[in-house]
Amino acid sequence: MGTQSKSVENLSERIDQILQEIKTMDFTDYQLKKILELKKAIEAFHEDALRKLVRIVRSTDEGKRLMLEAVEEPSVYAMLLLHGIIKQNLYTKVAAVLEEVRPYLNSHGGDIELDKIEGNVVYVRMQGACSGCSLSAVTLKNGVEEAIKTRVQEIDRVEMVNDLSPGYMPLTGKGNVEELKDSGWKEGPDIEDLKENKPYYITIDGVDVLLIIIDNKIMAYRNRCPHRGIPFAQEEVEQVEGMYLIGHDKALRFDLTNGECITVPHIQLEPFPVRIEKKKIWIRVDS
Repeated sequence: MGTQSKSVENLSERIDQILQEIKTMDFTDYQLKKILELKKAIEAFHEDALRKLVRIVRSTDEGKRLMLEAVEEPSVYAMLLLHGIIKQNLYTKVAAVLEEVRPYLNSHGGDIELDKIEGNVVYVRMQGACSGCSLSAVTLKNGVEEAIKTRVQEIDRVEMVNDLSPGYMPLTGKGNVEELKDSGWKEGPDIEDLKENKPYYITIDGVDVLLIIIDNKIMAYRNRCPHRGIPFAQEEVEQVEGMYLIGHDKALRFDLTNGECITVPHIQLEPFPVRIEKKKIWIRVDS
């Protein structure tokens, strides 16, 4: 929809540019008046023909399907929108704004997804470094809210959805499965295979990986104790004062919310980039 919105803007700008050029030409007031009348007559003719065409096409179920497919073409969408035959719905307007702010969020190691719109409230999921309750996340959320409210007057506020998101995501955008594979991402388990606060162990390309969901975030670490050089195997973690601890004994334990060793703070578990695509967990073990 972002491409379609851009196409509409380009078409409108081109029309305005031509009209401005005409007005600067050496026409008499009468000639200029007739040119504008001709423009309006051509637009009215096109609008009438297009409305009849859309009405005929939409008269059957197959026609409705084809119509939906046709408006995915930016030029078709722009023409129908220009004549008021279709209207840009609220969801499309908001989605277009999110496409504009997405590069900025990506530059901060995060991403955003439009969840739903209810009344005058937009619900979004902040992912990667943008997720959670940190000050930076609030700042980014406020920036998104300001952008949406400025461009879409019907929206009063933006709310973050407390949903599952990656705990550590690199500075990359989204991609399809083949693009993920080509760029080194490895397919992991389904989200449903993991249980909240319980370690999940998997080996990917000979690398032992520990996955865990904590506070609706998926964390991925190399499953190897930096002190003892052997993998963890505990089925449960110990929760102490907001920490989720794992270790081979009480002396050397690691907090899985950040990978830090609580006994020797400068020693940490190695994190892996992790992302979620279509309820499947993807991991980069070569980073």
